[in-house]
Amino acid sequence: MKEKLKKLFGVLPFAAAAGASVQANEMDEDAFWQKVYDVRTSYYEENIGQFPQDILKMGNMTGVWPGGGLFVMSAEKLGKGLWVYTTFGLSNPDMPASTMMADYKIETDDHGRASKYSGTLKGKEPSKTSDGYAGYGYEMLLIARENTEWPLWFMQWSVNAEILNDAGILERVEKYNGLTVQDIQVGENESVNVLIAKAQKPLPTGLVLPNGSMDLLVATVITEAEMKWSMENGRDELLKRLIAASIGQVSDRNRDSVVK
Repeated sequence: MKEKLKKLFGVLPFAAAAGASVQANEMDEDAFWQKVYDVRTSYYEENIGQFPQDILKMGNMTGVWPGGGLFVMSAEKLGKGLWVYTTFGLSNPDMPASTMMADYKIETDDHGRASKYSGTLKGKEPSKTSDGYAGYGYEMLLIARENTEWPLWFMQWSVNAEILNDAGILERVEKYNGLTVQDIQVGENESVNVLIAKAQKPLPTGLVLPNGSMDLLVATVITEAEMKWSMENGRDELLKRLIAASIGQVSDRNRDSVVK
């Protein structure tokens, strides 16, 4: 993980600290941050799988979510052929975020690919979270049977909703026994409906980090019929139907509905 951290911090435009001395409390904060990172890393590797070499950074989170990003992991420990798309850092000690990017712009190259990001950091009132949470209190997962791009669109949506718009996703999940969201864009002309709920066993469900509790939330793609059914019968009841149908919390955009 040290190599990942080097790559991770290497892309952030931080100015070098003046002077050779570092305050003791800063060293303590850095050591504590690293401890949280290492404990969370071990939990993922023990229960999900090995991390890839690179973390995926979001340009509009530069300086806002330092040390945070997205991972795409082969999740053989969860099941053969499964892939996990996950946030990594919403439970960091420096979260909830106290800054945001203003006047954010993206420049593209001749092929339409993002080549340069620019913006201005400004202060932001950190969102209020429940006592005992590690950062926002959770990390978000999407589990699929394919290594593809569309889940990353959802992951970016979820990070923006939480960090920029103070969505309070964990609080909503706990209050309403799950959260359904409709028509999230996952491609130029593609969208999905999702059920967000706490991870259910045999999936790993979370742990207590040195800075507080961290739940694992899982977003599962659901059909239009399931979305409507959950509004009348409850999101927790829909999750029970998915588990009973051996779908569980694995996303498959082409599966049949479990409700009529």
